[in-house]
Amino acid sequence: MKSVNKFVLIMLIAFTAMAVLAGCKSSPKPAPGISLASTAKVETVEHKGTALGVKDIPPWLSEYIQRNGVRSVEALPAYKDMYVIVGTANGPTLQQVDTWAKNFDAQQQIGATIHTRVASVFKAHESLLPDDDTAHRRYDNAINTLVTASYTGARQESDWWIHQKITEKGKDPETRYTSYVLYTIDKKILDNQIRNEIIKLKEDNPELNAAFDAVTTQLLERGLEWD
Repeated sequence: MKSVNKFVLIMLIAFTAMAVLAGCKSSPKPAPGISLASTAKVETVEHKGTALGVKDIPPWLSEYIQRNGVRSVEALPAYKDMYVIVGTANGPTLQQVDTWAKNFDAQQQIGATIHTRVASVFKAHESLLPDDDTAHRRYDNAINTLVTASYTGARQESDWWIHQKITEKGKDPETRYTSYVLYTIDKKILDNQIRNEIIKLKEDNPELNAAFDAVTTQLLERGLEWD
């Protein structure tokens, strides 16, 4: 009787183990996650306001770094009705990035900003063009003309620098200075200057001119748009 009970017990244990193993096999394995953990330690040693007892970076820089770039800066009340341009540079010394900030080429950056923003406006109206390769080429080249044109009205609002120490296991510590410079230009001033540049591009081609007029109208109504 004891041997029968022992046999039943062994069989129960065996069936239980098989059920557990079967359950393990049928359960899908979780997909491996992507780790974004950094092995480097980044320490802010000082910044432009440290010597003056300022602990926080300016609101415009905080918005630019931590949120959505220049669009977040433009959303601040202080920069209402302004286009914002932020330039950045890294270097091993403060003198290097400070010199860069003082010699920042705002004109070149304005051109890059216009290229980024105006492309979608031109794209939206290219259906108005005639079925003519020359017209299409002139329309496409218009963007390059706008980028290389000279614009006035940009002014430097602020600049800031941050000194950081980067330490990573097995490597020598790295010292890095990052400089930020903020320029603004009144939206109406820049929009009108772009409009005047577009007018110069018009020729004796009604369909091509209609496309340019559509771009100008949207520009004056809604300003430059993003891609």
